[in-house]
Amino acid sequence: MADNKGGNNKPKVGGFMNELWKELTKPPRWAHVQKPGSGNEKKEDGKKEEADASKKPRKRQPPSWWSWSQSDGVPRRKHRQRRPSRPDAHRATGSRARTKAAGSRKPTRKSSPVPISKSRGDVGSKAPEALSQIHSQIRRHGFAPNVLKQYGLTATKVEPFGPVLRLRTNQGLIALKKTHLSPKQIQFLNGAFHHLEGNQFTKFAPFLQTADGQPYGMVGGETYYATRWLRGQEVDFRSFPQLAMASRTLAEFHEASRGYAPSQRPPAIFDMVDRFADRREELIEWKQRAKQKRRPDGVDEFFLQHVDLYLGQCDRALAMLRRPEIRAQLLFEEEDPCLCHLDLTPYNMVFTHNRQVALIDLDFCTYGPRTLDLAHLMRRALQRQEWNEDVAWHCLVNYNALRMLNRAEYRIVLGLLTFPHRFWRIAYEHYDIGHDPHHLGYFQLCEAEEAKRQAFLARFARQIDRMG
Repeated sequence: MADNKGGNNKPKVGGFMNELWKELTKPPRWAHVQKPGSGNEKKEDGKKEEADASKKPRKRQPPSWWSWSQSDGVPRRKHRQRRPSRPDAHRATGSRARTKAAGSRKPTRKSSPVPISKSRGDVGSKAPEALSQIHSQIRRHGFAPNVLKQYGLTATKVEPFGPVLRLRTNQGLIALKKTHLSPKQIQFLNGAFHHLEGNQFTKFAPFLQTADGQPYGMVGGETYYATRWLRGQEVDFRSFPQLAMASRTLAEFHEASRGYAPSQRPPAIFDMVDRFADRREELIEWKQRAKQKRRPDGVDEFFLQHVDLYLGQCDRALAMLRRPEIRAQLLFEEEDPCLCHLDLTPYNMVFTHNRQVALIDLDFCTYGPRTLDLAHLMRRALQRQEWNEDVAWHCLVNYNALRMLNRAEYRIVLGLLTFPHRFWRIAYEHYDIGHDPHHLGYFQLCEAEEAKRQAFLARFARQIDRMG
């Protein structure tokens, strides 16, 4: 993880120790997972959230593996908490669920430009008592130690990083993840990784293979996969050099993925208009639910005060994406589609020790227009730098260095940036995942950036119009 160097406001010792004790004694996340929208979510103080006065409509299913990224640039509710500063930032090539073909392969590569970490002193077996203690630690985090036998791994140290365990093993540093992906989905990704390597793109962490030649292991009906641990830090979107490398890596990934055509292909996501129209309808649904609450809280009041403005932004974005030239462009791309990452966040891109940017967490990866990834990267970078216009052009210039965007693709980017992803995301977290009073602050941060965001969108639209 990136080092936390801001040290002007030091907490008192007692408060720090209390927080540390809470963190150490807090049960793992897997021990208290609740189904979204069950109506029984509890706050930390044990009090139940107030139920809506009206009967809630039937909930849609949680976002599937093939749905577009659910991380739209807003703080996560207990999903992405910052951890104490660590030297590395990495997660395996998987995601939350969000979380993170066929053919066997060797677990190591000789020509990979991404450094593979090896530990000197990790070889050899441990005493039975120490090994038992390691296995207990693995179980404590909700993982089955027996999966290591399928990979021929012997762990000597366990460190949790979000949904991933970093294991120091006899084969070096390994990232182990328990995933919601099915074996068929992992086989699709494994085949994609082989295809990328065949096209000289190696800026990612491929799956390790089990003794049976599979890119996954199964224990007790649960699926796991493992990758080498990539040493480095999460990409800093405030750094123009790192942002340039991230944009070029994304362009290289898109071009290297073309031509991958396995026998079983997942659904593509060229139906952007339908997907964003569904999100607009969700905002209307949440608006009705907030209105019908007997005792609306501050989050409901803020949401109701601003939702109509953002619904107008939805309409403008959908009007752009429904233009004939956009439909023609999407149909053209569907003939030779690339793979999209679909979850391009700073913690899913690693700035490695040899000064490259590698992609991780590819669980959402499927076929789609390359502008979907590019717009997501630009939006996250623009949010980090207060919608500075130079950020957008920096991304575009470096992405275009490999293959130029055409005018229709620029208009797709404009439409995607116009859609109020951040506002929708906070509302999704609040009304479909679980009520949290902190969402009011997130809504206020979202509203605070609107003036700069709209000014940028107006300038960007004028630049596109000048292209003729």
